[in-house]
Amino acid sequence: MMPLPAPPPSEAPSEPAAAPRRPAPAGQGRAALLLSAGAFLLAAAALATALGRPLPPMVSPAAAVMPAPLPADAPLPLIGIELLLPHLPRTAPFPRAFALAFAFAAGDPEAASLLAPLQAVAPHGAPSARQLAESFGDAAEAALLAEMGLAPDAGWLARRAAATMRLGASLGSTGTPALVAVQATSAALAAGDLPAAAAALEGLPPAPAAALRPWREGLQRRLAADNAARDLAALALQRMAPR
Repeated sequence: MMPLPAPPPSEAPSEPAAAPRRPAPAGQGRAALLLSAGAFLLAAAALATALGRPLPPMVSPAAAVMPAPLPADAPLPLIGIELLLPHLPRTAPFPRAFALAFAFAAGDPEAASLLAPLQAVAPHGAPSARQLAESFGDAAEAALLAEMGLAPDAGWLARRAAATMRLGASLGSTGTPALVAVQATSAALAAGDLPAAAAALEGLPPAPAAALRPWREGLQRRLAADNAARDLAALALQRMAPR
């Protein structure tokens, strides 16, 4: 007998076609459109209200002591002072601003004399009161080591001895001239009194004074910048005051 022909292989069942997405109801589209329009109207109303009110004052330290704005015919020295004053409370160098202010004051002896102390400050800037207070510990330790005839790198034991001396002086014990000056300076720095800190270091013996020289130079630059800012602002206000 002849074999019967094999039945054709059955095809794999095909996946059912995905049902077409139903479009969103028209009501939902209108609701989203209305919400967007409402948000836009609220934002526009808030912007209009804000524009109708005076802007909050943004007063910088320099603007607080300078008349603003300067008249269009303001003398050149006052323009130079206006450009320079914002740099004086900062710590960064300001050689260009100083050079411009000093050039503008060339024909004004009073303004030039107030600017002159800044000639040593502008190339380096001046540390802030906080930076001076934070760095004084190392400077004071170097001064005490110098008073004992030791270098700043004398070793751990010598530095511990200097720290112990400062601790004893803070608790009321008497000390050497350098130790007394260091403690007085620390107290002045803690109170934010930079002139008193400078006065406390006057009359130091040569060795501690030499060890403190870099720190004291930074202190002197800060005092010069603060004094110049005060005097220049007063000069500008005096000249711009209505007569």
